[in-house]
Amino acid sequence: MSKTVIVVDDSKLSRMHVRGIILRNKPDWTVIEAANSAELYGKLDESDIHIAIIDFNMPGDNGLEAAARLLQAKPDIRVAIITANAQDSVVSGIRALGAAFMPKPLEEEQMVRFLAAASLPRRPSSNDAAGGGAG
Repeated sequence: MSKTVIVVDDSKLSRMHVRGIILRNKPDWTVIEAANSAELYGKLDESDIHIAIIDFNMPGDNGLEAAARLLQAKPDIRVAIITANAQDSVVSGIRALGAAFMPKPLEEEQMVRFLAAASLPRRPSSNDAAGGGAG
């Protein structure tokens, strides 16, 4: 199934790099770009976005703040945050959101694994199971 991915990074070169990886591995997917969190929020209603790949360090909201706001508005979007800042507080913040952590420099193999996992149906959380959902 075709997906729409938004790549959020203030570096055009980085966005082009991520776009290239996605389209080499998922040529039928659509990739849109945003240069910062404000552009991300503006594009949420323009497209049916399934996956967001967000840089941590960017003007305005950082990647963690942008991902939290994104997931609050659209909880079904799969999110990965890319950063060279691997401090425990950053990584634990990423994991607390349920987002994927991808260290810089970005390796294509890691991105391919994330894209494969993100294209699968979401597994029910323990909260869903506790609620007695239909499964």
